[in-house]
Amino acid sequence: MKRLIVLLIVAAAVAGGWFVGSRFYALYDLREAARSGDVARLEGRVDFPAFRDSLKAEVGGAIERERMGSSDLGTRLAKAGAGLAIDGLVTPEAVATLVRSGQAAGVTVARREDATEPVEWHIEGDGLHAFRLVTSDSDGALIFRRDGLGWKLAGIDLDGI
Repeated sequence: MKRLIVLLIVAAAVAGGWFVGSRFYALYDLREAARSGDVARLEGRVDFPAFRDSLKAEVGGAIERERMGSSDLGTRLAKAGAGLAIDGLVTPEAVATLVRSGQAAGVTVARREDATEPVEWHIEGDGLHAFRLVTSDSDGALIFRRDGLGWKLAGIDLDGI
């Protein structure tokens, strides 16, 4: 019985360590893939369809706020045009630039005086299925969601848009 209790405690410690450590590894792996320009590794760490959908929702919300909640033809056309642009602009290279500098293709998550200065991301939140990457001067966040036993970049929050 004592062995079973010890085994359960060890299993819980290993699971807890993996849960916390896997987040830091996801951040490390994304940052290194972005810095080295490793497109294959980046594609394995980013859920591009979910990331595009998240960016479309953020930009669409900003368009509606700008047009004061209007859902007229102009607003719908602006959102459709933005969606088409996002489909073409969200590439592995653009995401790598966004991770390195906090800005890419007109999207700003972290403002930098010197765009060559690397962004220092910090993990925020401790949900079971998602966490956010922010900086000390964030205008938004990059959102990771659980993907099996790992994590993938799957969303963006543009507070400053």
